[in-house]
Amino acid sequence: MLVEDVMQTAVITITPKTSLPEAMRLVGHRGIRHLPVVDDDRLVGIVSDRDLKRAMASPATALESHELRYLLDALTVDEIMTRAVGRMFPIEEAARLMVTEKISALPVTERGKLVGIVTETDVLQLFVKGMGAGEPSSRIDVRLGENSTALAELVHAIEDASLEICSIMTLAGRSGQKDVVIRLRSMDPRPAIANLEARGYAIRAPRRG
Repeated sequence: MLVEDVMQTAVITITPKTSLPEAMRLVGHRGIRHLPVVDDDRLVGIVSDRDLKRAMASPATALESHELRYLLDALTVDEIMTRAVGRMFPIEEAARLMVTEKISALPVTERGKLVGIVTETDVLQLFVKGMGAGEPSSRIDVRLGENSTALAELVHAIEDASLEICSIMTLAGRSGQKDVVIRLRSMDPRPAIANLEARGYAIRAPRRG
């Protein structure tokens, strides 16, 4: 999956010289959390409601109210904005960037122009869809052995049980061992569990739904 598969295209924008209070009013009035920053039809960054709240709270509180207003009006979004990604950027890299930079959305550009925005909600929705959690199914967690062909053998064991796999994901545990999370297009995973256990796989408690 790519960023273009999940991004939103109806986007409200501001300029680098938009003041922080003006951006804050726009966020509150429109009920949005992210504002892409565009300069002469070219995207230069994005600011979030959290960025704005943090920046609005930063001026010294010892200032008189009129001095504080003047200082805030002088602050512009180009001082706090985050940079963008391309529409062909891998979605997992976009998610990694959000986590490492502690941001909840990324603007998407093509040849310097804004074409959309991808948010943490978009990524989570894709995760739910990719894991098959939005349809009747059951889940099995399997500990993967050291054998390099173990994953293929696991898939064959499930196919031999005449069950269809909705999704499959491998995760490295804290101990370094790999677990496989399998979602089956069936509410009854028992035939698959029986085949896997017969082949020596360790199964965690299955889940339905």
